[in-house]
Amino acid sequence: MNICHIAPACRSRLAANRGAAILFKFCCFTVLLAGLVASQVLAQSNRASPASSIAASQTIPVEDFFRRPDLQRPMLSPDGNHLGFLARSGGRLGLAVIDLEKRTSRFVATLTEADVVEFHWVNSNRLVFVSGNVSDPAGLVAPWRTGGLFAVDRDGTDARRLALPFGDGNAIVVRPRSTRFLANVSEASDEIIVASNERTFDSSDVYRLNTRTARRTLLTYDNPGDVMSWALDRDGVPRAANSLKGIRARASFRRDEKSPWVKWSEGDFRDPVPAPLAIGYDGAVIGLAYTDRSTNPRLTASLVRLDERGQVQQTLASRPEHDVLQPIFDPVGKKLVGAVVAGDRSNVLWLDDAWAALQRQIDLALPGTVNVFLPPEQSKRMLVYAYSDQNPGTVYLYDLRTKKLEFLIDSRPWIKPEQMANSRIVKFNARDDLPLTAMVTTPRGVAARNLPTIVLVHGGPWVPGYQWSWDAEAQFFASRGFAVVQPNFRGTLGHGTRHVLASFKQWGLAMQDDITDAAQWAIKQGIADPKRMCIYGASYGGYAALQGLVRTPDLFQCAVSYVGLTDLQLFHSVTWSDTSDTDFTRFLLPVMVGDPDKDRAQLRATSPAQNADKIKGAVMLAHGTEDRRVPMIHAERMKAALEREGKPVEWLIKADEGHGFVKLENRAELYSRIESFVRKHTGGN
Repeated sequence: MNICHIAPACRSRLAANRGAAILFKFCCFTVLLAGLVASQVLAQSNRASPASSIAASQTIPVEDFFRRPDLQRPMLSPDGNHLGFLARSGGRLGLAVIDLEKRTSRFVATLTEADVVEFHWVNSNRLVFVSGNVSDPAGLVAPWRTGGLFAVDRDGTDARRLALPFGDGNAIVVRPRSTRFLANVSEASDEIIVASNERTFDSSDVYRLNTRTARRTLLTYDNPGDVMSWALDRDGVPRAANSLKGIRARASFRRDEKSPWVKWSEGDFRDPVPAPLAIGYDGAVIGLAYTDRSTNPRLTASLVRLDERGQVQQTLASRPEHDVLQPIFDPVGKKLVGAVVAGDRSNVLWLDDAWAALQRQIDLALPGTVNVFLPPEQSKRMLVYAYSDQNPGTVYLYDLRTKKLEFLIDSRPWIKPEQMANSRIVKFNARDDLPLTAMVTTPRGVAARNLPTIVLVHGGPWVPGYQWSWDAEAQFFASRGFAVVQPNFRGTLGHGTRHVLASFKQWGLAMQDDITDAAQWAIKQGIADPKRMCIYGASYGGYAALQGLVRTPDLFQCAVSYVGLTDLQLFHSVTWSDTSDTDFTRFLLPVMVGDPDKDRAQLRATSPAQNADKIKGAVMLAHGTEDRRVPMIHAERMKAALEREGKPVEWLIKADEGHGFVKLENRAELYSRIESFVRKHTGGN
């Protein structure tokens, strides 16, 4: 939903940070106990099978699709004997631990005026956690921006504050101080490795941090500068770094902690060079590179082994259509065993026969779902996360000794897969022959022919796109009788560098044409009724929804812009957003969206608020007055422009919300209003 302000050609760095989140959703996946005691849930060893035939159900309440989970981030301890997770306690998220041997659970950390939003195991007895506010009206839950870092033993004793929170989460913070977890040290150590920008706002350093004394030891006194991400060796020593300053990306390396940093490569971020991600157990530098450019027209990222000069020594994993995102290591076998790969669905390219065989076994045991797991730090247990287009996700415990799967909990137990619609990923070419994909969801129990249709545009825009999975918005609209088309337009990450570069300075132009081409594809396939189509999106998607009415006024009957941009010149000039006065605005925005001076005419021509006279369809605007990513002035300017043209606007404003509504009652009202609005203008069933 949020406008991404990370350079896409820093994709190797981005992939390193996001790859696991894309695939291994169980590590950060929200899981709701729905009133069941954790010990009762864990006691279940088998799931009840659904009835063979399901009677037609009543309309599923809107709240069921958009309810916030009460339990999040299940994570095994290094010894596999305990399960940590976040759960509701007195209206706030707290940190709880389940003893898997005794099947008992307890809260080990709660905060009266903040949530626990992230945690990590230091060792099997101690954890660190980050404070934050999941109801922050900014709608940007970024614990590294404002959260404090704390530690506690798994029995709730010996709590320690390790880093102070920055501010109260209510002020616009452009360059906050932060301390972020990078890695634990060993089972026998209470120390962790963290990254912090204490010495300089624009670059992080690496520290060894004692979680009992809070004492820090600086590990990067000789810092290569402007570091965005680090690669550590197995002893926790920073050995490689990726930097970005302006539009210049740089990779640096050193042989050991006593050696000087050597610049491996430097250049324009639009022509990415090999970037280190990790140091393997054998000391090899593992990174991402764009190999075989003559035979790889999409310039997809490959996982490679780099030599000490930063040159590609060996290609380890690659895919012609999608980027490899990051390596997977086996902590027990102490070796590289696989790679996370972007794609139409989350998947792993296993490089190890044993782990590939285990994947096949689990897939046989759990047919019809995508089943993802990470090699654990011990040989007893691991978590398996299974999901599909109809199943929001189920967490299992897999016993590596007995080869048995134990059901833990459904991610959203109130959602019944047999009541959900089917989704599929489709492929087509844009008008300039750029390969594109989209996820298409059609209502359950009706023929996918001539349906009222919503084209749903993702935000970002430079973020991973739609994969085959359960999607709350798509399922909600499908339950109301609409077909939903979700295009992965140019700029969507995971499809190669050329796919991203093709989006630069194409807001409202080629990027918009991709969205139009997806809509036309649905019409040609007979799925969408061309006289009953609406376009909807949030943030960048909200911009694209409005621009759809400007660029193709006869294609869509209506548009819904939720926290959307409306004026690209205002994008540059507004001074009270959280991206103002940042390197993104100064250096990257002119290259990726448009220069405020050189491209003034283009920015004006592609700003919906400055072209309201071209709009024919109905418009709905939804915004939060506390939005710091896309300030409220965007919605106000669009509304005023439409009213000057004598065109009515449906208006939904929440005074206590920001870049995305966080209160369930507001989210329920939003989607109910969108449903009514779209139905009115498309004649949805």
